Amino acid sequence: MTFSATEAAFEGFRVVRRHPLAIVFWGLAYVVFLAAFLGLFGSSLATLLATTERLENSQPSPQDLEALGQTYFGMMALAMPLALVLSAVLNAAVARSVLRPAEKAFGYMRLGGDELRVLVVSIALSIIVFAASIILFAVAGLVGGLAAQANQAVGVLVGVLLGLGAIVALVWLMIRLSLAIPATVIEKKIAPFSTFALTKGRVMPLLGMAIIAVIMSILVSILGTIIALPITLATGGLGQLAEMDGQSTAQILQTAGPGLIAWTLINAVFSALQLAVIYAPFSAAYRDLKGLPHE
Repeated sequence: MTFSATEAAFEGFRVVRRHPLAIVFWGLAYVVFLAAFLGLFGSSLATLLATTERLENSQPSPQDLEALGQTYFGMMALAMPLALVLSAVLNAAVARSVLRPAEKAFGYMRLGGDELRVLVVSIALSIIVFAASIILFAVAGLVGGLAAQANQAVGVLVGVLLGLGAIVALVWLMIRLSLAIPATVIEKKIAPFSTFALTKGRVMPLLGMAIIAVIMSILVSILGTIIALPITLATGGLGQLAEMDGQSTAQILQTAGPGLIAWTLINAVFSALQLAVIYAPFSAAYRDLKGLPHE
């Protein structure tokens, strides 16, 4: 089994070249999600943007912050489950596009057992990383605080070093868990730690691959911003919602429809491209490390 970090890092572009229609389907999935989000929360989003803009130019009171928090968390409480389902469907689709490219109908998207397992594993990974970060940084803060009681300068130094160590440990953990999604799709089982043996001794190549993929994703994002800028300036984009605080969602869509449609389409296309660029390399790495055929 041969694994090249640089080869795997560009797998997302190969996915786009092999089956560009997949990007269309993934973009449509984002369009549906964003349209549903704006349809459900257009009025709340306008209030949120208007309040944020107003508070930037004044000293917010506790009541202002509480109202802002209630609006935000009220939106997220309803939007997050939909976002998790969409993420599971698209993550499984990206893995399928690399590992089982013959199954290209509907842009590799399905809604079945694979997606349910990917959803469970994704939530489990988030909990694991979150819990590890809490523990690591709590230990770093506690030890640094104890050292500071004896010597302030030493305490600061110890805290900084342990904080950096905690970051390194978290990156190591995330790399060791990074192939869990493609493994879930292929092995059809919920086992977030199943690729620990596969990634053993390969943390640095996988980290290098991830860094290249992130850089490529940032470049795609910059390209999207450059393309979107004149359209946003012409239509107002999402920012115009701040001026519509107090209006109903129907009134907002009637007034700002063209700008919101343009914003939705541009974000959907480039979100789909970033999805391929950032996630396909991990499926390619899993394929190569497992010695699976390049179909």
